[in-house]
Amino acid sequence: MPLLHDIKIYFQMMFNYKPKKFWNDLLSNSFDLKGVGHYRMSNEENLKMYEEKKRILSHDLKTIGLNIIPDMNVLEIGCGVGYWTEYLKEFGIKKYTGNDIAEISVEKLKEQYPEYNFILGDISEIELPREEFDIAVMIDVTQHITDDGRFFKAISNIWNSIKKDGYFIVTIWDPEKNVYLANKLRLNRIEKPRGLEWYKNVFGEHGQVLSKTDFNDKYLLIIKKS
Repeated sequence: MPLLHDIKIYFQMMFNYKPKKFWNDLLSNSFDLKGVGHYRMSNEENLKMYEEKKRILSHDLKTIGLNIIPDMNVLEIGCGVGYWTEYLKEFGIKKYTGNDIAEISVEKLKEQYPEYNFILGDISEIELPREEFDIAVMIDVTQHITDDGRFFKAISNIWNSIKKDGYFIVTIWDPEKNVYLANKLRLNRIEKPRGLEWYKNVFGEHGQVLSKTDFNDKYLLIIKKS
């Protein structure tokens, strides 16, 4: 009953958004790039979009001279269906911790990547170890933290877990980037746009933005922690 499921998902999105249930239900029905990308696009169309995102990220890493090497300790928030997990594995990463709010995501990725560590939970609630990771990755996730208090706790949690001279790779959904965003938000309950100043309130003077690049409807930032 795909149509009935889609109607239920739409109802949750519009009127009863509870992140843990919403994402678990969505990915339980569609554990692929359609589930984590644009739901109205096919998996093949989403794959093309993700491949372009990968190209942009790889270009930015090369431009700033950030070489991901196997001995780095990497954290990914919102690991979803494992697209970026696989990307990081291609660098030979041995120490990887993935986090997701959806139980189905953690269960499936633990099976697919038994050599890696996965944590289930809301990143604004769980406690990460301090100054543990060389790189933290959070792609296409922050806009889904719609509560401002939880957003601040989540970003602070991640930032504190990054080592000095480590890096935070994160996307932001900046309202200044899209003039039509305000109209879209009238019908949108699962996303909230925030500009760079929201993130700088957490980083303060210890966060240096090394790159800021168009990333579909967002910006991709690479920030170094001093």
